[in-house]
Amino acid sequence: MDYYQHGRVSFASNFFCTLWNWWEYSSNIVLLYPMAWTSIERHFIIFHHKLMSTRRKRFFFHLLPLFIGSVYPLIFYFGAIVLNPCKKQWDYDEVFCLLPCYVTDQPSVATFNFIGNIMFPTFVITIANVYLILRVLRQKRNHHVKWRRQRKLTKQLVSIAILYIIFWFPMAINGLIMTFMSSSILLYIQVNYFFFLLNMIPIILPFISMNYLTGFMNALNHRQNRTIIPAL
Repeated sequence: MDYYQHGRVSFASNFFCTLWNWWEYSSNIVLLYPMAWTSIERHFIIFHHKLMSTRRKRFFFHLLPLFIGSVYPLIFYFGAIVLNPCKKQWDYDEVFCLLPCYVTDQPSVATFNFIGNIMFPTFVITIANVYLILRVLRQKRNHHVKWRRQRKLTKQLVSIAILYIIFWFPMAINGLIMTFMSSSILLYIQVNYFFFLLNMIPIILPFISMNYLTGFMNALNHRQNRTIIPAL
């Protein structure tokens, strides 16, 4: 936000820009990968609940994937941005100091990052949740699942998934186009708009989660409906 106020990076140094990019890229993917696994995990909880029946199974099918999905981006971008020997040419007049050097100097790393860290989890979220909706509707019709018990969990996950899709898909599609067509306009849009829109996810996410907390919403509605009678 400080950049948008002054139009220039406040701490114009190689160290700051490197650290800023590492944190920005890592934190975005740290949110994306666990969401992708959660989209898959919901199928286990609803349709294959025995996979979560023991502590050992919960470790392998819940805790371990989330841990890997949270730690992997930090390690990957630390190597790709901080430890990378490519020459860093930061532009202190651009948001994020423009782009890490691997994006322009190392096409193989850039392609792996785009496909593996952006496209893959984004499509997993999309496909898993679309399939979840279809699967739940089919099972509901056949009465193979206790719909009332799972409805709130399913609606919550799908709502969160839609949030991710709305903000990640434009950047993913724009990045896909950029891999086949070099364009300064698309690059400008990617860096100045689509990257910025990702910051809306952690801002909106708590409101979606609170909307499905029955106790919280009931308490909030009760508080709003209370009538205050002044003492005479």
